[in-house]
Amino acid sequence: MEREEVELLPSGLITCLLNSKEVRIMKISPERLTIRLAQEVKEINELKVIFYVFDENRYKEITIEKYNLINKGKHEFYVTYVFSIKDEIYLQNVRNAFNNYTRYIRLKAYSDDNDFSNEMVGYPSEKDYDFYEDYISQKREWMANLNYDSFNYRILNSVELAINVDNYELYNKYLNEDIETFMSNYLKDNFIEKHKLMYKNISRIYVGNEFCHNLFPSKRMLIDIIKKANNEGLEVTICFTYVRECYIDKIKSIINEIYNWCNENNKKIEIVINDWGMLKVVENKQDYLTLCLGVLLNKRKKDPRYIYKNGYNENKALIGDNSLNSKIFSEFLKDNNINRFEYESCGYKLNIAKGNHTLHMPFYVTNTSQYCTLYAKCTRMNRGRQKLVMGCPMYCKDYIFSYPKHLKMVGKYNSLFSFDDTLLHDSKKLEQYINEGIDRILLNFI
Repeated sequence: MEREEVELLPSGLITCLLNSKEVRIMKISPERLTIRLAQEVKEINELKVIFYVFDENRYKEITIEKYNLINKGKHEFYVTYVFSIKDEIYLQNVRNAFNNYTRYIRLKAYSDDNDFSNEMVGYPSEKDYDFYEDYISQKREWMANLNYDSFNYRILNSVELAINVDNYELYNKYLNEDIETFMSNYLKDNFIEKHKLMYKNISRIYVGNEFCHNLFPSKRMLIDIIKKANNEGLEVTICFTYVRECYIDKIKSIINEIYNWCNENNKKIEIVINDWGMLKVVENKQDYLTLCLGVLLNKRKKDPRYIYKNGYNENKALIGDNSLNSKIFSEFLKDNNINRFEYESCGYKLNIAKGNHTLHMPFYVTNTSQYCTLYAKCTRMNRGRQKLVMGCPMYCKDYIFSYPKHLKMVGKYNSLFSFDDTLLHDSKKLEQYINEGIDRILLNFI
C-alpha cells in the first residue's frame, strides 16, 4: 500500500462519481484513487470526488481533470480501477479529510461520549452532571417555566381536547372518580391546571399504551372504561402497540370484544394501530372501528440532542417531512381506511399531511423497545440484559431513568421520552398547526 493511503473510508466522508454514477472508493491517497464498479465502462467521461467539509457542514464536489488510469483489475463479481491523480485541490482535500477522520477516531477511541460530543459539535458536556432529585421536582420545574398569560385560548374553539389514560394507575383512578374530579386531579398532578389550554373541557380519552403491551388494560377493565366514558359523553380511542406473534390471539379477542360492544350500542370507536398486522386483525370490522396511524408507525427523527447535530439549523426544515408527506404512502393508508394520523410535538416544525389529525403534547417518544430496559435494570442491574417481559410486576409505578436537566428527558417503562413545551409557550405556533389540519390535541403527560 502506498504511503498515506487509506482503505474503505466511510462513504459519508468521501464519495466518488464516475460518469455521474456513484461508485465505491476502495482506497484513497493524496495522489491515487482506487474504485470498485459492478462492471467495466466503455469510456470515462467524467471523474468527480465529493468531500464532506466538517467546519462548514456541507459537501464539496471536485471534478478531477488531471488523472491517468494506471490499473484495471477484473474480479469475480466486480471491477477495480486505479487512478493516478495530479491535482493540488484534490490533494489538499484528501489530507483535510484524513486529518478530520483521524481526529474523529482518536476522540471516539480515547475519550468518553461527553468529551467526544463536546469536541465534535460543541455539545455542553459540563451540563450532563446536573440532575433533578426526583421526577416530581422535574415536572414541577418544567411546568413552572411556562408563560400562561400570553396563551390565547380562543384558537381552541375548533379543536377537540383529549387526555391519555395509558397505565393501570390512571385506569383505576378514572374508573373510581367522576370525570370532573379525575380531570382536576390529573391536571394538578402534572402542575398544568393554571394553563389557559385547560379551560377547555375534554371530549375524548385515549385508553391503552402505544409502547408497552403490559400496560394495556385487562379486557374487563377496558370494557368498563368504555362504558363509563360513554355514560359521561366522552368519545374513546383505543391504543394498541406492536403485536408479537404470541399475542395475536389475545389481540383478536380484545378487538372482537370492542367490536361486539360497538355493534350492540351502535357506537363507533377509534383504534390506534402501531403494527401493520393490525390491518388483518380489524378486517371486516371497520363499520364500527375507525383506524388511526400510531406514533410508532408515524416514523421521524426525534431527539432533544438533535440541535447539536452538524448542519441542523441550516437544514432544519428538511426533517419536517416524513413518509406521510409522500403521495404513494398516503394513498396506501387511504386504501386501508387510515385517515387520521397521530403526530407528536417534538421540538421542530412538522409538515402536517392533508386531512384532520391529532397532535400529542407535551411529551414525545425518542426510543422504545419490546424488551423493557427498566425491568432489566430492576431485576439484573443491567439495562442491557433485556428480555420479553410477561407477567410484569410494574416497576414503572415506582421507578424511572433520570437524565441531565438540560435534556428534559425521562426513561419510563420500556421507552425514553422527551418534554417539548414549545406549544404550551407559544399559542401562535399551535394556531399554525390547527390551520394546517390539527383538529385534536392529546395531553400525554408521563
